[in-house]
Amino acid sequence: MSISHIDRLSWLLFALFTSWIVLVLGSADTKQTSWPLHPKKPVIIVWNAPTQDCETQERVKLSLDQVDIVSSPAQGVVGQALTLFYKDNLGIYPYYDTKDTEVNGGLPQSVSLSQHLEKMSKDLDTYIPDHQAKGVSVIDWEEWRPLWIRNWSAKDIYRRKSRELLAKKNSTLTQGQVATAAKEEFELSASNFMLETLKQAKSLRPNQLWGFYQFPDCYNHNFKGKMDSFTGRCPDVEYERNDELNWLWNESTALFPSIYMSSDLRSTDQGRLFVLNRVKEAMRVASVGDGLTPPVFVYSQPTFRKEMTLLTEVELLSLSGCSDLNNYFRGPMGRYLLNVTTAAKECSQKLCKFNGRCLRRAPDSAVFLHLSPTTHKIISQSGKLKVRGSPGQAELKAFRQHFKCQSCT
Repeated sequence: MSISHIDRLSWLLFALFTSWIVLVLGSADTKQTSWPLHPKKPVIIVWNAPTQDCETQERVKLSLDQVDIVSSPAQGVVGQALTLFYKDNLGIYPYYDTKDTEVNGGLPQSVSLSQHLEKMSKDLDTYIPDHQAKGVSVIDWEEWRPLWIRNWSAKDIYRRKSRELLAKKNSTLTQGQVATAAKEEFELSASNFMLETLKQAKSLRPNQLWGFYQFPDCYNHNFKGKMDSFTGRCPDVEYERNDELNWLWNESTALFPSIYMSSDLRSTDQGRLFVLNRVKEAMRVASVGDGLTPPVFVYSQPTFRKEMTLLTEVELLSLSGCSDLNNYFRGPMGRYLLNVTTAAKECSQKLCKFNGRCLRRAPDSAVFLHLSPTTHKIISQSGKLKVRGSPGQAELKAFRQHFKCQSCT
């Protein structure tokens, strides 16, 4: 991993985690929420990267003291605090492969739901053997989307195959009737498949936080050639489409949007707006329904979307990659994470008596929960980062002026 790669990593992680911390605390909604796994911790930081071999193979133990949950995305690892479920290890997920060959029936209306739930029960026994274990479970199913209109480009095969299936069963229907009925059948089957999956997951592993990766999405990638006018807002039609998924937000116990960023947005205010609006939309749909607001876990990554090859797993797990990453966590990244999590705790203590977390009063304002360098100092002590200091009067005034409390239970 070269120095230039570390520079990219530094900028991106700083930008994304700044936005994540502030935006998770930045909803205008004040509905009561629940503590995400750790009581009295307003912010949870999760490290989910294939770095488990750094210590065993390269003898480099990563300094992840500022991270609350460490897990590996590898499918062979079980019993973790964060579990990822893919298309081949949770039940019987229907899809078409890259050669347009159907797998498990191909379409949600062609799969046996009872067989899916039966296999799902066995898969949960494998990957989360403790039925009462607390943790986060993310279902990463990306082959098709439950709204018909969103299955564009390569995903159009699900619309085409749905029409073909219906036409075979009802040869007397017109093309228009087939199109309408196929859409209804697909969306009903897709929503039922996802809902029953969530219901069974919550029933069998009630202490896990369950949700689908990249839900909700904002589809605010319309900055190409329009940087000067880019506001970051989700297109109006996407707000409406997300409202059609209220059944999903009501059943999920956590939301997992992503803020993966194109290098086109590097070091720009448009990048901040891109992230802000994606997380704002997640916070908006999280407030759907009458129950507690589910926690929002924002996915970020240590590189830009178009530059994934810069940090391949092989490179990351080389001695240089592990060492550079460790130095980064012991240095700027670790310091920043400690800064924002400490600031979030201090605000929670002062405004919420440790019974909630701080929300921005004005969600779009550029105010941040950061420690003041005049009252706090981050030091390295016995190889670990520590914070010295306490909030001054100016910080306490800023807490009250810019933030309000969202109670947690």
